[in-house]
Amino acid sequence: MLTGLKSKFETACVAVLMVSGMVHAALFVISDRAWEDPLSFRKATLFGLSTGLTLWSCLWASTRMNGSKYDKILRTTLCGSLVFEVFLITLQTWRGELSHFNHNGMVNGLIELSMLVLITLAVVAMFVLTYHAWRPASLVGSSMSIAWAIRWGLLLLSVSALVGYGITWVGQAQMVRGLSPTHFKVRGVLKFPHGAALHAIQTLAVVAWFTDRMRIKNSVRIIHCLAAAHGCWLGYALYQTFAGLDRFELSTTSLLLLAATILCGLATVASAIFGRTNNPVA
Repeated sequence: MLTGLKSKFETACVAVLMVSGMVHAALFVISDRAWEDPLSFRKATLFGLSTGLTLWSCLWASTRMNGSKYDKILRTTLCGSLVFEVFLITLQTWRGELSHFNHNGMVNGLIELSMLVLITLAVVAMFVLTYHAWRPASLVGSSMSIAWAIRWGLLLLSVSALVGYGITWVGQAQMVRGLSPTHFKVRGVLKFPHGAALHAIQTLAVVAWFTDRMRIKNSVRIIHCLAAAHGCWLGYALYQTFAGLDRFELSTTSLLLLAATILCGLATVASAIFGRTNNPVA
């Protein structure tokens, strides 16, 4: 089994999502639609790969925690809900229909409602994992760097999920007013903050693994600095969107948030360079 996957079912779920993303990426390359075209294979590609990585990461994090009687239910809920959500998004692509903000007809309305229910089930499971990760002694046996990578990664993932609900609500409100459901104040890109820290759990875990392998003394400080960088970047994305600015349309506040992100990134690098060998255990 792959790391963090306890059964053939879990392996199959992750594999189906990843393969779907890669297949649709290939289909996009040979198609004639632009990347930003909502009816292109963009969403099928991104949701397949992104959700596959997210599911795998959550399952891996779960295996690092002290077991509970709800462990199997949480893992099965994550697998089933995320696979079926991506299936519906992909189905809409092949139907030539928008996968989000599409209330045209009963079928589209039912599909969108089903996606909302499925992602809500997955998010609740993620919240439970996050709660367990932050409980004292929940990650005994993992190195301190891995433990903090899991805690910060799941917390940032949970915040990103909440941001996703927020931008969905804003998008729906925009539609009611006859405005674009994907942009705020004309140029603010609503999907930007949702993805800003969505994959922090992967970058934090990889860095934690590397610092453990290299036995770097400042491994925990490195993870804290990197988590702070992700948080600042998320703050930047939120400000840009709700100030009605494009991703890199800078203002004074934008520059301050961007500078904070860069400084936290530099602190991460400095901590790694000046570290000494050590390997603390939680």
